[in-house]
Amino acid sequence: MWLAISGIWSEKKMSERNTIAKTILTFTILSLVSINTVQAVDGSYEEAMEVRRLLTAKTPYLHDVSLAEIQSLGAGETIMLPVSRGFDQRSTGLCWAYATLNALETIYLVRNPEGLEVELSRRAMQYYTMEDRYRRSIKNVNTYITEAGVVLDAIRLIQSNGIVSFDDYNDIIDPYGQANIGDMINSGESFTDKIMAMYTGMDIVYTAPPTLTHIPSSPAVDDPNLTYVEAEAGDLARLVLSGDVWQSYSPSETKVGFHNHPDPDSRWENVSWYMPRSEFPGRIKQALKAGFPVIVSIQNHGLLLYGADYDSNGSPVTYYIKDSYEWFHFYDGSLYWDYFYPSDADDLHEILWEMTTVKL
Repeated sequence: MWLAISGIWSEKKMSERNTIAKTILTFTILSLVSINTVQAVDGSYEEAMEVRRLLTAKTPYLHDVSLAEIQSLGAGETIMLPVSRGFDQRSTGLCWAYATLNALETIYLVRNPEGLEVELSRRAMQYYTMEDRYRRSIKNVNTYITEAGVVLDAIRLIQSNGIVSFDDYNDIIDPYGQANIGDMINSGESFTDKIMAMYTGMDIVYTAPPTLTHIPSSPAVDDPNLTYVEAEAGDLARLVLSGDVWQSYSPSETKVGFHNHPDPDSRWENVSWYMPRSEFPGRIKQALKAGFPVIVSIQNHGLLLYGADYDSNGSPVTYYIKDSYEWFHFYDGSLYWDYFYPSDADDLHEILWEMTTVKL
């Protein structure tokens, strides 16, 4: 978990950081733009990545917290949840799925501190997402085909399909130049033809995930020695979901209560609880103290918030972020890239437009 500490900037590097950040911001991998798979699937991977780099210029920048600021906390409090290793979403629009699986892995680590780690397949989420989107388009429920989505959708997909371990089905597929599934579907005349064409295209691009996977054994039931045993995808889903109920929250000064989810990539049936922006720091702290990470959305990118530093008054100064892209930072005079970095809390409060966590 202390990987995040390597992202702390020394005071003498603050001015250097600002200069370099402005210079290479356009080329950072932290893209907030979702690629439409139907439109881009026959295109060039290199071209897609270049578009993402150029559009990154519109990315709101999260400033790092200096070592001096953290040391000045005095009698403040630090909450730090365990994290799994980082995974790169590459050219996909699956930040929301990555953040959800990151959160589930953290929750499992919190609840099983002495057990084996669980790593979940990002590629399985990619397959389930596109299968769901294409089927809904065939039924004319949604015609917007994209890899983008929200946490509530990810939870539903896992509940419906199960989930498999990373080692059993890795890694995500960059589908460019393999097949245009949308055109294959459109060539079908009947509903059955379209479904068959969809699965033909899905198999060409992704191949179906396995129905069997591996989960940690229960020492009291299966084996006195910790090991992984074969199980169904639904078993792993039940293990990591644990019956938790997830809820979305959105900032608003004009409306309170449940309203439509603000993300245009969300299913139409998703709702979010709207509340004043001033209530978010307290809700985040409440979740972290209960052992639940928070998935935050800044424009069209999802990040996992797994820890925080608080000053002597209880106000957040630092949030610890796990990203699905590596982010640059200085350490000991050198430039590094990492999935874990500290962010200024006020910066995140200002640009946060939705968050999802386990409902307490």
